[in-house]
Amino acid sequence: MTPMSKRPPPGSPEDWLAHAKSDLHLARLGKDRPEILPEQVCFHAQQAAEKALKGALLSRRIEFPLTHDIEELLEIAERSGLHVPPPVADAGSLTPYAVASRYPGSWEEISSPEVDEAIRSAEEVVTWATTLIADQGKTL
Repeated sequence: MTPMSKRPPPGSPEDWLAHAKSDLHLARLGKDRPEILPEQVCFHAQQAAEKALKGALLSRRIEFPLTHDIEELLEIAERSGLHVPPPVADAGSLTPYAVASRYPGSWEEISSPEVDEAIRSAEEVVTWATTLIADQGKTL
């Protein structure tokens, strides 16, 4: 993602949120499927949180860099005056699932409770962003 002042990201906040919800749905679908690797479930949970955060920032015209680092996106949100509730702030723990977990040999086994926590964390972010984007739409 290039800074918005140079070139705005493609899509609307609602588009970003739709992609986030799709990733969250994929994570939920894969959770109990033995043929789906837990790493892939956690990757989609991370993607859901990342895209939801970017949609929320975009809805407030807050610039953000091209990054998969959820902690960095949360810091940008807070520095910009957005209230980030503690369950959403905890989503920074999803960041490692963005890259390392996608490739063989670079990740320790992910437990079922860790998968559940990744999905729960992504759900918190998507719910928060959904409310934020809907509220912003009402004020425009």
